[in-house]
Amino acid sequence: MRKVKRSFSMLMIFALIMMNVTPALSVSAESATTVDTVAEDLILSEYVEGSSFNKAIEIFNGTGEAVDLSNYSLELYSNGASSASQSLSLSGTLANGDVLVLAHPSADQEILDQADVTNGSVINFNGDDAIALLNSGEKLDVIGEIGERTNFGQDVTLVRNASIISPSTTFNVEDWTEYDQNTFAYIGSHTMDGIPEEPGEPEEPGEPGEPDPEQLPISDVRDLSDGEVVTVEGIVTADNQAISNGSQFTTYIQDETAGINLFAFEQGEISDVTKGDKVVVTGELATYNGLKEIVPTSLEVIDSGLDLPEAQTISLEELQDEELAESLEGQRVQVNGYIRSIPDSPAGGGYNITITDADFNGMTLRVMENALDISEVESNTWYDITAIVSQYNTYQLIPTEQADIEVADEQPEPPSSEGYYETTVESVTDGDTIRVAEPVFGEKRVRFVNMDTAETYAAHNDDPAREEINNNQKYYGDLAADYIGEIIQPGDEIYLKVGDEPTDDYGRILAEVIRKDDGLNVNLEMVEAGYASTYFIAPIDEEAYPEYQQAVKEAKDAQLGIWNPEDPLLELPFVFRANDDQKGFQRYVGNSDTMQYVVPDNWADVPVEHRIFFSSPEEAESYGYTPVSNGEEPSEETLDLQLISMNDLHGKIDQEYMLDLEGTGESELYGRIDYTASAIKERQEGNEHSMLVHAGDMIGGSSPVSGLLQDEPTVEIMNAMGFDVGTVGNHEFDEGLPELLRMIEGGDHPEGKGTEGYEGMDFPSLCANCVYEDTGETFLPPYIIEEVDGEEIGFIGVNTQETVNMVMPSSLENVKFTDETEAVNDAAEELTSKGVEAIIVLAHMPAYQNGDDATGAAADLARNVNDSVDVIFAGHNHVENNVLVDDKLIIQANEYGKAFADVQLVLDRETGDIIEKEAEIVYVKQSDYTPDEEITAILDKYAEEIAPIINEVIGYNAQDLTGDYTNDGDHGLGNLLSDGMKEAMDSDFAFMNGGGIRDDLLAGDVTWGDLYNIQPFGNTLMTVEVTGNDVYEILNEQIHPEYGPDYSVSGLHYKWNPELGEVINVTFPDGTPIDLEETYILTVNNYMGTSEGPIKDLGENPTMGPEDIEATVEFIQAMNSSEDNPIVYEAEGRISQTDEEPGEPEDPGEPEEPEEPGEPDYIIEAIPDRGLLAVVRTRDLLFVEEGSDVLVDVSNESRLRMLLMTLPQVYILKNKQVTLHVTNGEETKTFNMAEEKLRTMIVLLMK
Repeated sequence: MRKVKRSFSMLMIFALIMMNVTPALSVSAESATTVDTVAEDLILSEYVEGSSFNKAIEIFNGTGEAVDLSNYSLELYSNGASSASQSLSLSGTLANGDVLVLAHPSADQEILDQADVTNGSVINFNGDDAIALLNSGEKLDVIGEIGERTNFGQDVTLVRNASIISPSTTFNVEDWTEYDQNTFAYIGSHTMDGIPEEPGEPEEPGEPGEPDPEQLPISDVRDLSDGEVVTVEGIVTADNQAISNGSQFTTYIQDETAGINLFAFEQGEISDVTKGDKVVVTGELATYNGLKEIVPTSLEVIDSGLDLPEAQTISLEELQDEELAESLEGQRVQVNGYIRSIPDSPAGGGYNITITDADFNGMTLRVMENALDISEVESNTWYDITAIVSQYNTYQLIPTEQADIEVADEQPEPPSSEGYYETTVESVTDGDTIRVAEPVFGEKRVRFVNMDTAETYAAHNDDPAREEINNNQKYYGDLAADYIGEIIQPGDEIYLKVGDEPTDDYGRILAEVIRKDDGLNVNLEMVEAGYASTYFIAPIDEEAYPEYQQAVKEAKDAQLGIWNPEDPLLELPFVFRANDDQKGFQRYVGNSDTMQYVVPDNWADVPVEHRIFFSSPEEAESYGYTPVSNGEEPSEETLDLQLISMNDLHGKIDQEYMLDLEGTGESELYGRIDYTASAIKERQEGNEHSMLVHAGDMIGGSSPVSGLLQDEPTVEIMNAMGFDVGTVGNHEFDEGLPELLRMIEGGDHPEGKGTEGYEGMDFPSLCANCVYEDTGETFLPPYIIEEVDGEEIGFIGVNTQETVNMVMPSSLENVKFTDETEAVNDAAEELTSKGVEAIIVLAHMPAYQNGDDATGAAADLARNVNDSVDVIFAGHNHVENNVLVDDKLIIQANEYGKAFADVQLVLDRETGDIIEKEAEIVYVKQSDYTPDEEITAILDKYAEEIAPIINEVIGYNAQDLTGDYTNDGDHGLGNLLSDGMKEAMDSDFAFMNGGGIRDDLLAGDVTWGDLYNIQPFGNTLMTVEVTGNDVYEILNEQIHPEYGPDYSVSGLHYKWNPELGEVINVTFPDGTPIDLEETYILTVNNYMGTSEGPIKDLGENPTMGPEDIEATVEFIQAMNSSEDNPIVYEAEGRISQTDEEPGEPEDPGEPEEPEEPGEPDYIIEAIPDRGLLAVVRTRDLLFVEEGSDVLVDVSNESRLRMLLMTLPQVYILKNKQVTLHVTNGEETKTFNMAEEKLRTMIVLLMK
């Protein structure tokens, strides 16, 4: 079998699930008839909604004749839907008295053994989903209420009452008998009063009344079919109270010929029995998970105190013979074997203990909780055991009392389970469990070790607040099951690599599964592909541990599968199980990197790639782990250090913000630097050692009170607040390197724009990756070492390389930004060489937190830099982050002084390393603080200085104008600004970038200061000449694949297709299309016009104009607005969405003549997505002519590949009646698209 690439597109997986229908039908079931009334039509006779994929529907024919199923279908109505979510057409012929069983393809084998049809779409329901049986398109019979979402069938089996002979479109619960979850005994046959018996020999008449069945030996009874009613006599070999579970009734009886289980879901009126009772039992035969049993309708004790049948002495090796084990089922035997370990807790009312012989032939010893005291059974001991042979898919031994387990006289060396065991896959249960065809240790179930996949069972905790989590868990569980089903399939030969602990608490084999044909480690593959997390419980495999943990780290870093930040697994499987069963977390969690452990509830403090689970503190400490200190008691051996941080202040020192952070509907004032300074001082109180740091963009894009004075007021305030160290962001470079160096070092502005006697920053600004382009030397210190109470702390600065795309090229003359990771690693290496182990990175780089993980450049930095780095202060994207990534704390405190971060660190004085770290984001609500007097005085001083400028009223605005990017269409503020740009430059069109709009324009008087806050960068307007074709290319380039358009526009309107991510048409405001060949004048700002992209590449004859703020001021002044004649701007439909597709090109030309017969009319190159998956561009399909032959080549040299075509793409080819050929160079598949169903299409080429 060829190895499958390790990553799947989630859309592809979903498509595969929806296509997983096996329509093959082979009808066979036993007839069940009694009297002479016939049914009107087919009926739904049984509904199974069990755990995991144990789902089935049974349809019964009691019409008196065979029925052609071609006119019948099943429909699924999910989550209370009024229209069908899925449908399945039936086929074949259903004989009178027979049933048709439809089951999920991943159901337990007991269901699949009865299934005629397997289907993963309709037979994929939950207990609140309705099912309908249709005849010729008309609803005939239903289970559940269509259009209503009620849990009528959650976790139950429903069997139609025998008295029901007519289908009904109204669901009546009284027509059904309910059984417990995972009751499969009735699937495959149905009894209905009124079905005529098939012709046959008439029976001899009996005496009046219902005679009892003839009493038979148990050996004869065991050979009869399920559903037969029998009577037997035997001696009870187990007290029912000792081995029954809950209110159920179970025991075993044995006669001279054989033994058998007695079982009832509810004990009801069945009397208790004890060992040595002789009983006569009448009941119906059934089989449950391989165990033959009688479901008693009557039980009479006719004698008591009798000797038990003698236990047969037999070896565990002999019991590996299934034919012999089956003949002994229900009988007492005696075996000798070794018990290595005892499970910590019961599973399903009992303990599953593996017992083995010297050659490691094994079986499961099923010890029920009420049978004996498990604490009296010691591990690592040989025992002589008396037990009853039972079965739960594989054969088991059931002891019935304490005396049944005796320590053996001889205690030889313990056997070793470690090794490779060859077997064959029987079926896939879920993403981390399979069944094998040949038992190993007497067990067929295999639980994959070292990894854990999402659960597929129906959640037990149905709290509405967990609905999304439950659905998400099952979604990823199903994906894992599907993926593992691609890697290994029934019939595949495998090796089970088993360690010293061969089984788990449930008796399942614990193993790594190795594909025999190519040696693929399936467990590791699941982790590498992102479908599984690692999961190590002590004792661990020391050899496997680093390989698996490296694999999970790489999968996380690559954001594969469950680690995809856009749609992550919301709870890791062990977290889901703890919350779902509401028992909480039980295991202590060790960090293999620090050799410390945390209490169960603090599991998230340990990165997944370092987690080891322990049953107790004692166990953790036995492996050399020490508890993490709670930090409550200061120690002379440690140093407590507080770091307060800010980021992205942008000189907005006088700004305050109305925020509703608590979601009450009432907003309060937050921010303003004098309040922020006061809050920081209050936070520092009581911390003996505290430092104030920042992560860049503290200046640039500033309020007038700072920006009009070259941001020198912001620096003066930072000095007054006591900043200790910082880095630079992209905006520190807005006016070029010389101005940045002046801001740091001090000195008056050469043009006199700033304040008098400017002294510069009295704290260092660091940047390890900021270098002179000509020499490669850094122009700022890469790092600094600060001493705190005798301990050395290293700080490294770094700025995003994206600065080159955000700052005008003229401002970056002779400036280069090197790779951030390499720069940090170089600096960290120098620091550690000097003995510094506590290292902090100030990184003006973005991170995006999602739960307990993060993405973005700062998160990538955390994953790739030297592990000597402890904390990363992030910035640039103006969000909140407080997350551990690769055991490095990433912290970021929003923007504009609204908040700051308080980071508490504990250093080990002996090693110098940071051993504890935690952080809090603190928002500055003004009502909680008194403004700092010194900072307020600085603000007031400069506010008075610029007041004549910023307070000048230049207009009146009718309504609040908000917006920046045009993701959702044009907005009034962007329309106003772009119209001003077009007017100032007298151009045909104008475009304004969303990132350049930095504030809102509120209703009321419009001041110069208001407009400055909106356009604070001092950009210059410029025009370029572009063609109509260029306009299309420029507009297409600014459409983000996820968020949509960026620019506000003036002078034109355009429509774009979100599905294609393309502009469909561009017109003048009157609807006239622009001329593709005509030359137009386009206005932009110099940031847009000089940055890399189509404006710079395509625009010709650039001409510079006034500053953008001047143009906006003049435009608004020219309106002569007032309260009676206000400015009125709003969305006008300049930018709108459409589902239209681009029209045909003006002169596409004739398609090339094929070089020789059989060649396609069009060859389209596939684009690799990820690994297995290839896609095509929609626009490449739009110009394909009707009825043509299209070839898509997905070849990629060496790997198997799939082609994914989206629904719109399939529609295009179907509508054009194209013949599609998909090839990988070795195999070609052809599709007549006119005949294909309209759905997402997957083409898999295997050669």
